[in-house]
Amino acid sequence: MGLTSWTSEEGEAAIEEASPDSVGSSSASTSARAATDDPGGGPERQEDSGWEAWGATNHGGVVFPLFSPPPEWRARTFGRQALLPGRTYALAFRGSGSYAAHVYFTADDLAALRPGQVWADNRAMSTEEFDELVEDKC
Repeated sequence: MGLTSWTSEEGEAAIEEASPDSVGSSSASTSARAATDDPGGGPERQEDSGWEAWGATNHGGVVFPLFSPPPEWRARTFGRQALLPGRTYALAFRGSGSYAAHVYFTADDLAALRPGQVWADNRAMSTEEFDELVEDKC
């Protein structure tokens, strides 16, 4: 499971790196890897944010703040642990079997959510709409 980010200038290469197939195989961008656990580093380190976790398991749903995965996941962080303006984020994860998924969003996308809404399929939706969207996938 991992959370990566990029700017429009960093482009399509970052989207490829954030694909679910790359989770667990160093899916962070090059600038993110350079910034590992060093939030006080140079400008490149200040501009990126995210984390990676290998062997993250749970049985059933798990809820956690975006930049605070459960401690037992032993997540490796990079950059500032906050949503940054002008960046697109990808949360990539794997489920049981061969199930793999990702969700892309920006800080503005999440800020525009109203109570009771979630972000999925590149749009805001109610939890009921989300349940219908994933009922045959999860």
